Amino acid sequence: MEVEKLDRTHIKLQFLMLLVSLLSFLVLAASVGNIVWFSDFRDFVVLISGVFALFVGVIALLRYYTKKEYLTFFFLGIGFLGVGIFDLAQVILESNGFVNLFSSTETYSFTTILSKGFLSFLIFASWFVARNQKKDATDKNLVKKEKVVMMLVSSVFVLFAGFLISLSLSNFIEESVLVVIAGIFSLLLLVLSLLGYIFRKNWEYSNLDYWIIFSISFLILSQIFYLPFLNLEYFNMVNLSAWSQLIAYCGLLVGFLNSVYEMFQWEKGLLKELEEKNSIIEESKKKIEEAYLVTRKEKWALVDKGGEKKKK
Repeated sequence: MEVEKLDRTHIKLQFLMLLVSLLSFLVLAASVGNIVWFSDFRDFVVLISGVFALFVGVIALLRYYTKKEYLTFFFLGIGFLGVGIFDLAQVILESNGFVNLFSSTETYSFTTILSKGFLSFLIFASWFVARNQKKDATDKNLVKKEKVVMMLVSSVFVLFAGFLISLSLSNFIEESVLVVIAGIFSLLLLVLSLLGYIFRKNWEYSNLDYWIIFSISFLILSQIFYLPFLNLEYFNMVNLSAWSQLIAYCGLLVGFLNSVYEMFQWEKGLLKELEEKNSIIEESKKKIEEAYLVTRKEKWALVDKGGEKKKK
């Protein structure tokens, strides 16, 4: 069975849903200071996020091992499995009253920074290997545009990171240089991954690629809110980052579950197509056998007639 393009209306509705989701979350972010209960569920949100990340990681690795052609699934699986372990470990340590010996500041823990950087790197790696696997089938003009955009975005991020690091070193920004460097680097990898998956255009054929784009978009929001540069209280920003991360994990979990369903449907259709072809082959075989029997009868009939004429 050939892979067909998704319906254009379906694709437009998907990206419209993404736009509405992002705008709705930004509206929530603008009014977060007026929501009293918002900060009460942070630990629970991080816990659920960790569980969802583990589910995503396991499903992605299962998808990879069922058909070892797409390394994208392998990197996504390792990334989300690792992040799930990091998040759950952080919640367990904090809930049991352990002192976090690896915290960079009072607000920003080392494990959270490490997990965000780890996931960003593996998402970028998943796009990179997918791009190389389809390099021959990719339009050359599209590749050139992709490279130009990637270089521009990288240059802007390098300049911005240098500016923020200089502010940190001059004590204009109170947060540590580690938070700035790790945060900007993770954000850069996520933005490049988002652009890469969009330019790849596999979302025209696969719903899973759309859900990867959906997840990366909310992970970018999560990373932006985690950086200490917005005009909000740090605690509210960390809460927004956790909620955005949860939405990202939910989106990708939905995408992988849907892809598993689509895979079974595709195999079901393949088996049906195979059965139809087998039935056609069986019918053709029967017709050939019938034709052979008819030809054989006609041959023996002619032989019998020839024998009778000789006797006469």
